[in-house]
Amino acid sequence: MKKFVYLIILVLFCSCEETGVPMGTVKYYPSFLWVEACMKPAEQTYHFDFSPDAKLDTFCFAEFQFVDNAGNPIDTNTMRIMVGDEWLAENKLKVTNDVDSLSLNFIFTPQAEGGQHQGYFRLVNYNLDRLDSQTLDGTQLVDAFQWTFQYEKSMNPLAKLQMWVGIIIVILLVIWFVLLRPIFFPCFGSIQKTFVVPGMAPLIVRFKGARMVVIAASHQKKQSEWNRLWKGKIVYMTHPAFVSPITFKPSRGRQVLVRFETGIYQVSPNPIPGIGSATIVSIQKNLKINVN
Repeated sequence: MKKFVYLIILVLFCSCEETGVPMGTVKYYPSFLWVEACMKPAEQTYHFDFSPDAKLDTFCFAEFQFVDNAGNPIDTNTMRIMVGDEWLAENKLKVTNDVDSLSLNFIFTPQAEGGQHQGYFRLVNYNLDRLDSQTLDGTQLVDAFQWTFQYEKSMNPLAKLQMWVGIIIVILLVIWFVLLRPIFFPCFGSIQKTFVVPGMAPLIVRFKGARMVVIAASHQKKQSEWNRLWKGKIVYMTHPAFVSPITFKPSRGRQVLVRFETGIYQVSPNPIPGIGSATIVSIQKNLKINVN
């Protein structure tokens, strides 16, 4: 009676005749700053059922190779396979008749493309009469089953955290500069006024873009760049007619609101119209200033 030396392969206790056996997901993210790169392999267990005659045959073996859908061997620069503590050379797995099962760990290299990877578990060398239901003649290459892996490449967690912190900061900055700062610290539009003082040179003030204009007899403390960035520009000007500082701020309807210490000036009207005239009287100096 003829002996039958055959091998039946089981993957996850499912027949390998099933097309496209899913084998899990490999996950990877690169290193970033002090957080190292991480590769999480997909683990798969293969069960090998050699026939009784095959187990008695000292020379019985089967060698498989992982190939792509076109039948080309999977390059180890793309996918690597580990059995125990050893990497498979050329992604080939040799199984002898004393092996009942093997657990394999699959990884993809960082340069491999993310997404779905698929191919065949191909019998390339053997001493068998049959693989599963396929009869072998000792020369042909036989695909045992088709495998499928998902390769998920993601950002380093620290890089992702930094990215989201950056996005949140940008959003907050946009909210502040576009929405909130114009409300809390409004700026002048296109307004220009000439302060005419009897016996003195006139003072021309361009208000556009400033959130505040301060006029005094002498130089005042300079606005810091930080304050200017977050709150808006303050324009400081000097003129001897203004013995006490006087402040101009935007008001509704393109008007100019005037602020000063009580008893120092009289302003009429206040706010000053953006287009029109007004008068400022310095009470201490009994000096009338025309604003046009």
